[in-house]
Amino acid sequence: ESSYSLLAENSYVKMTCDIRGSLQEDSQVTVAIVLENRSSSILKGMELSVLDSLNARMARPQGSSVHDGVPVPFQLPPGVSNEAQYVFTIQSIVMAQKLKGTLSFIAKNDEGATHEKLDFRLHFSCSSYLITTPCYRIFWRRSVFTTIFPLWSEWTPAPPCTAAPSRATMSASW
Repeated sequence: ESSYSLLAENSYVKMTCDIRGSLQEDSQVTVAIVLENRSSSILKGMELSVLDSLNARMARPQGSSVHDGVPVPFQLPPGVSNEAQYVFTIQSIVMAQKLKGTLSFIAKNDEGATHEKLDFRLHFSCSSYLITTPCYRIFWRRSVFTTIFPLWSEWTPAPPCTAAPSRATMSASW
């Protein structure tokens, strides 16, 4: 099962994305965007523009302003898909975020070239910031029993009670 979800699509391009928490920087997430060329044109000069919010900001090349788009580092021939990764800095992980963005590109074929764009909304849910790690049942079971019950093999049940029940235990309502 793919963790990529549909971001936006038109007759030229389909965008899917996966948001991954960072192991190195707890205030950053990496957004992996797969671009798939669905047309018979070559898609080139691609640029991603995302509007920052107070809580989420896209990392941009040195010297770029918040209004500058970030270049997509490849061209897409017809029928080809490729992935680009972008880093976002998050101020608060308890707030969900929706950032507006636009993919701008040139579609070039034998008849000429046209400037195109595709708008999208990048949704950071609170779970976007979580980092999944594998959980191994056997390891967990062994570590729990050796930690909680270190003397498990020496444990023996208490002998059955042979005393007559007291008046208090007979009248108690459970």
